[in-house]
Amino acid sequence: MKRFLPILLLPLLSACYINNVETGKKAGGKSHTETVPFLLWGLVGEASFNVDEICPSGVASIHEEATPVDSILGCVTCGIYSPRTVTITCSSGSAYLLSPNPYTGLVQVTADLDGME
Repeated sequence: MKRFLPILLLPLLSACYINNVETGKKAGGKSHTETVPFLLWGLVGEASFNVDEICPSGVASIHEEATPVDSILGCVTCGIYSPRTVTITCSSGSAYLLSPNPYTGLVQVTADLDGME
């Protein structure tokens, strides 16, 4: 039994990972879920999404996590392949374009009339 104890404890060492970003907009649109590949316990790799294309009316929330399946895959591959699941929830209503000015630090807000339904 002592030999199998480290194997049984391996899923506990995989550490769950959850990251939420809430924009304050009302959710009511579609959701987009995608599994993103990462390597070496999540240290190598990146993901980028064109949220203007996915959610033309704006984003309500972005939820990134290591699901149980992602954690199991990370354990089975000893951390070489460590995927993350990203869910982007679209908002209902109008969208705004935020244009940060790098010199003043101010953000200009413009209504996106094309994104209104």
